[in-house]
Amino acid sequence: MRAAVMERGAFRVETLDDPVPGPGEVIAKSVACGICGSDLHAARHTEDFVATSREAGGAFKLTTFDPVVLGHEFCAEVVDFGPGEAPAGVRVGDHVCSVPMLARQPVVPVGYSPDAPGGFAEYMLLTAELLQRVPTGLPPTHAALTEPMAVGYHAVNMARLEGGETTLVIGAGPVGLAVVAALKALRADANAKAPGAILVAEYSPERRRLAEKLGADTVVDPAERAPWQLPEIAKGEPIVAFECVGVPGVIDQMFLGAPRHSRLVIVGVCLQTDHARPLIAINKELNVQYVLGYTAAEFAETLRLIADGVLPVEPIITHTVGLDGVGEAFETLATPDQQGKVLVAPWDA
Repeated sequence: MRAAVMERGAFRVETLDDPVPGPGEVIAKSVACGICGSDLHAARHTEDFVATSREAGGAFKLTTFDPVVLGHEFCAEVVDFGPGEAPAGVRVGDHVCSVPMLARQPVVPVGYSPDAPGGFAEYMLLTAELLQRVPTGLPPTHAALTEPMAVGYHAVNMARLEGGETTLVIGAGPVGLAVVAALKALRADANAKAPGAILVAEYSPERRRLAEKLGADTVVDPAERAPWQLPEIAKGEPIVAFECVGVPGVIDQMFLGAPRHSRLVIVGVCLQTDHARPLIAINKELNVQYVLGYTAAEFAETLRLIADGVLPVEPIITHTVGLDGVGEAFETLATPDQQGKVLVAPWDA
């Protein structure tokens, strides 16, 4: 199979052996796969990414410095089953999504291990029991955003909104946009504790436009106006703020700007050592919640919400590239002024 292989930040397209599914696994054709911020971190800061992940002991990590096929935000087509009985409800030809892991002992992260090539290849291995069938009529390109949208959905769930709070999303990259969409979706649920105003701070004009399309009530360019000066925040009542940037210094800025008793949800992944002054948060009695990923139930629910149109994903997709364009896409995303979600279509010429 053809695959875009990454080795310490450099990409090349190679022909690799097709993966062979073991018991309880399927081989699937990667139809569409998003480029994630974690992929960018893995490519730009491979050594820090590996070392920090191993030190933290998390399951979602790059397991090797050797060449690896990235890509964990995917929609794939089932091609064949491994040894044993095929799972009920899944057939060859079905489009599927999955939590990106192989349920082996130990668990193998899809797209971050040489044993489980990700969606930047023509074929990949998946665990049959984890497959979620894509509802009829949902385009594979939209289904591929289940994974990143689930991250935003989980972050909003972890914020434990009480209803009516002003919310501020800092950063409108794919994760920030997923948070905006999840916040907006709460307003469509009569039984949900929906937020009040949805505010977004983002430097990129294109990403500010995308945030508005997804449901932001107010967007601001931090270069022109600090988000903490917006009327909804300046009145001093507690807010819920989502950090979706992952750049050193942002959390400290949030400590300074947030009103007393606010809740801060940290979604962005910062690999570098950061500097934040706890005394500021202590004086304001801020609540800080770090979040990661999603649950299997949240993943399945996210796919359903996308299929039902409650979580709109089409506006987020701004570019699609083939395998030969993966390296250039990573270079472009190093300064993401115009991009939302970039998809890789391995079978496109």
